[in-house]
Amino acid sequence: MPNHAQLIHASDPAYAPPVIRPPSPASSVGTVYEPDQTSQSDAELSKEEFEQKWLAKLYLDDLRIEEEDNLRPLLIDPRPPPDSPEEKLLVQNILTGLRSRVRQLEEDAVFQQLIMSGSKVGLEKAPSDSDIDALMRNMMPTQVNTPQISDGPWNRKREDSDITLSHGTAMRGEVKD
Repeated sequence: MPNHAQLIHASDPAYAPPVIRPPSPASSVGTVYEPDQTSQSDAELSKEEFEQKWLAKLYLDDLRIEEEDNLRPLLIDPRPPPDSPEEKLLVQNILTGLRSRVRQLEEDAVFQQLIMSGSKVGLEKAPSDSDIDALMRNMMPTQVNTPQISDGPWNRKREDSDITLSHGTAMRGEVKD
C-alpha cells in the first residue's frame, strides 16, 4: 500500500492513508473455553422445564408496563364505601395515574414544539463581508469607561514607593504613616 494520500478528483479532499495494524496474536485466535458449568439440578430438568425456568427468571413472558396499564379496568366496580382506606387508596392511585399522564403529555407537547419550530440558523442575519471597517467598528466597544483601578504597586508614583500598604488599608483607601 502506498503511504501517500489518494485524490479521486482535484476538488475532493485527500483521504487519509489506511491504518495498517499487525495481525491478532495467535493465542487470541484459538481460544479454548472451559467445559459447561451447568448445575446438577438444571441438568436433571427436561428441555421444556429448563426453558420455562429461565423464561421466568428473565421475565420474558411478562407483560410490559404499557400492557399492564391497558389491562386495568376503566370503570370502578364495585365502588368502595365512602371514607374507607380502600377509597383513599383508590383515589390516590387515580391521581397518581392522572399526574403521570399529564406529565407525559406535557413532555410530548414540548417535544412536538421543538420539532415543529425547526432550526433558526438560517434566520440570523449574517454580517456583511464587504465593509471591513464597519465589521471592526462593530466589534469595538462604543463607550470607553475608565475602570476603577485598585491601589497597588502598578499605579504608585515614585515618591510613594517607600510606603507599604496592608490589605485592609488598601481596601479602605487609607494610608497610615
